[in-house]
Amino acid sequence: MNKVSLTVERINPQGTDAIELVFLDKKKQIRTFWPGQFITLLLNIDGKSVRRSYSICSVPEDLPRLAVCVKKVEGGLASHYLNSQLQTGDRLEVLEPYGNFSLNYTNPTLTDLVLVGAGSGITPLLSMLKSSLSHAQNRVFLIYGSRSYADILFHDELNKLQTKFPTRLRIEHFLSRNPHENCRSGRIATESLMHALLSWPELKLDEANYYICGPKSMMDEVESGLKSHQTDASRIHRESFVLTVADNTTESKAPITPRPSDTAVRSAHTVQIILEGHTHTLEVASGRHILETALDAGLDLPYACTMGVCGMCRAFKVQGEMHIGEQEALSRAEIEQGYCLTCVGKPLSDKLVIDYDRS
Repeated sequence: MNKVSLTVERINPQGTDAIELVFLDKKKQIRTFWPGQFITLLLNIDGKSVRRSYSICSVPEDLPRLAVCVKKVEGGLASHYLNSQLQTGDRLEVLEPYGNFSLNYTNPTLTDLVLVGAGSGITPLLSMLKSSLSHAQNRVFLIYGSRSYADILFHDELNKLQTKFPTRLRIEHFLSRNPHENCRSGRIATESLMHALLSWPELKLDEANYYICGPKSMMDEVESGLKSHQTDASRIHRESFVLTVADNTTESKAPITPRPSDTAVRSAHTVQIILEGHTHTLEVASGRHILETALDAGLDLPYACTMGVCGMCRAFKVQGEMHIGEQEALSRAEIEQGYCLTCVGKPLSDKLVIDYDRS
């Protein structure tokens, strides 16, 4: 994954506790991207290297300018740094756009879109929405949840787009705390979601594709509700950069293998990592993640979120046994085929071989 140097051109306040960062790619190294993808910022905060991934809210036509939105997170090291210390003119290194949660807006048969987001989950959806409206003739329904009217991100831009595309774009705002006229009260839930969708008869719900981004609880609710109304699972797409994990050892919904018995637990396991044609051998202590150990050993493995969400550390398990913790980047089918994530992966056997070149 190539590194690119970007310059902060503008910092625009959004809502009550977020900013839009507009970068300029002076060397025009980023040629294009798909709406919905993200970039990973490589930060140095108080001498500590920190990587954080943020979805792109601009569109490919805006290049060499590219924008992301950063919402303050309580206790968030990177989000507080970016919101309070970053200044125009600063230069940041980033990894090029990446991510499977994306929209091919050039598809001539692009279906109607239903975009469901909450909070900063609007960012990839905004890029999808703008690209679709500019390049296709489909309808787009944005259902967006915020805490209050003042917290709505990109409010003015969304209003302008709705005015510009009155027959193709509809936006429904849900406010969880403070009611406001012309907005629905409460969080996005199955019943209110379906009521909103059915209010637009021209929308082709049976053919539409659904893109969901936001808190995991909201995405689970929306996905479950859509499936209960016979929506084909292949038309439901979701993205999240936040996992609520109380215990990093929690079993995945689709682990590669079950955990061994207590009597079989070892203090360390031998892991071989194949990267760019070279094989590296590591001793990974019991309970430690493979990526964490590899980085400590000086291996420059691809990664971004370290939470099993972005999928950038995806590799292929050639042999051996491992446990995959809570994650959202891989499907059950991919795991069964042998793919894994090293950021949430822990070895369960010696002679575990992981091949990044087959990812």
